Amino acid sequence: MSASAQDKIEIRPDHHVGHATLPCTILDFTQSEVKVKLLPSGSVRTYPSSQVVKVHTPQTDQHQQGLKHLQAGQFEKAISSFGEALNVENRAWVRREILALMIKAALSQDDYLKAALRFQMMVENEPNSRHFDLIPLDWTIQETLSPARSAARNWLTSNDEVKQLMGASILLTARDYEAQAEAALRSLATSTNVNVQQLARAQLWRNRLKAGDLSHLELQRWERNLSQIPEHLKAGAYFLLGTGYALLERHGQASACFLWIPLGYDSNPQLSALANLKAADSLVAMGQTANALRLYQETVARYPHSASQQIAQQMIDQLLKSDSFNEKPPTQPN
Repeated sequence: MSASAQDKIEIRPDHHVGHATLPCTILDFTQSEVKVKLLPSGSVRTYPSSQVVKVHTPQTDQHQQGLKHLQAGQFEKAISSFGEALNVENRAWVRREILALMIKAALSQDDYLKAALRFQMMVENEPNSRHFDLIPLDWTIQETLSPARSAARNWLTSNDEVKQLMGASILLTARDYEAQAEAALRSLATSTNVNVQQLARAQLWRNRLKAGDLSHLELQRWERNLSQIPEHLKAGAYFLLGTGYALLERHGQASACFLWIPLGYDSNPQLSALANLKAADSLVAMGQTANALRLYQETVARYPHSASQQIAQQMIDQLLKSDSFNEKPPTQPN
């Protein structure tokens, strides 16, 4: 990569049709804006990130190699290549992009500890990172023996809100730490950092789901609260909303909520795969086995490295062996 290689950004001004490609040097790229030095004039301009259609920037050989490994599902090799890329990349905004790719590779491996450590590095440089959707939070309601649990105990008492949020999320289902984790989330729910605040509020829904005494009115209130959550951070809230509707056996609404995640908020492949699986489960509960089969097959094909893949394959085998394709009449919409 040449040190003087040229960047380009494609910009589409709000409410305009078509876009312009601008030769430039990208000085910074954050959640809110991109700052560039336009070429050949040298004038510095700032554009809202919402107007950025695409960014073209030179990448090192190591960066390109990491992308190839990631695409091929070779996650350890990808992380290794991205690590080498970090050692030779001087641009702060590109270093954040590489860290985001490393987090995605770790999430694909279901390695929340590695993902969390990289995430902390990324947000140290940009607290409101445009990749905040990669934060490794637990959105399930069952207790899991996460390898990150030991580290989470330290994060829970940190002064850093992001560390607290990740620690509380992991420990909320741990019996010995549940009360402490809930207290931390209630405190974080008043944070001035909107990302932290809204994710903490949504995380607290997990306790309501564990208690199991939800009403349809409460779920409708959660659905209204979705509008307050930044658009790119809605995946976990949709997952919990789907879980709630499934508990109330409102399977049509559950399936719709779960499907928002793989269709629109696909940053965490493990969560997307689980959401796809649960959407299919809801369709089975409604008697729509043909549609469910397609979703199980999609889970296997689209998320071959996920923890949900094996369960989806078992459901495919079970449905194909059964008489379930003599479908029941569709249930009434709920």
